[in-house]
Amino acid sequence: MMISSAERQYVQLIELIRTHGFEAHPTKGTTLSIFGGSIIMRPEEVPLLIGRKIYTDGLVGELRAFISNEATVKGFESYGCNFWGAWGNEDGTLDVDYARLLHNFNGVNQLERLIDNLKNKPHSRKHVISLWDPSSEAKQVPCVLSYQWSVQGKKLDMIWTQRSADVMIGLASDMFSAWLFNQLIAKTVGLEPGTVTINIGDAHIYKDHLTGMYDYIDCVWRCENEKTPKVHLVGDIYDFGFKLEDYAPGKTIKFDLKV
Repeated sequence: MMISSAERQYVQLIELIRTHGFEAHPTKGTTLSIFGGSIIMRPEEVPLLIGRKIYTDGLVGELRAFISNEATVKGFESYGCNFWGAWGNEDGTLDVDYARLLHNFNGVNQLERLIDNLKNKPHSRKHVISLWDPSSEAKQVPCVLSYQWSVQGKKLDMIWTQRSADVMIGLASDMFSAWLFNQLIAKTVGLEPGTVTINIGDAHIYKDHLTGMYDYIDCVWRCENEKTPKVHLVGDIYDFGFKLEDYAPGKTIKFDLKV
């Protein structure tokens, strides 16, 4: 059975929440939660789940839309990302702090500054993009607080920090998105991709996701897949080609999106 080290950590996090999580009652439904968790991903392993299918088209499209600073549902859909419509306004616009703050945080284009500093000041300890704006009134405030990079020799490591993670939906996708983001940033600045660490504050599983969670756990340990997924990238963060090969996961397991 070919299960990545990232998926092993993901399963361990699920088991920790299932056995030791406290019951919480946020606005979107009852959860089992823990405070504090992490997953470390190797650059050579594509962190796509084998126990259930993760649809990469929408995640790649989402990243393209963020980089292009899209702010409408149709704009996201034009890149193949169809799930942001859940947070759309009546006129089709989106309050997307991910894209807005990436390109303009108090007048600073954080993405452009990051690329420039990685190229010209590689040993700086200020390679940070912040997505937390306490004055924001967006419908969907980012679950991600920040991205931080460090140049380790010829490799680029990244820490992706989240205040909150819906483990069965969001985190399963975030693992791949974080890995892909660092791969592309590394290509853009002429470095090799390094380790990606996801640090999580509130890691939670909604109680109405528990049936699907047990289904996933059962599937992942019975999976007999022997293939290892591979990703081929060309270009840079601003214009890239993406191809996925040898991804043969288990069945699709659906979880209701919490809006």
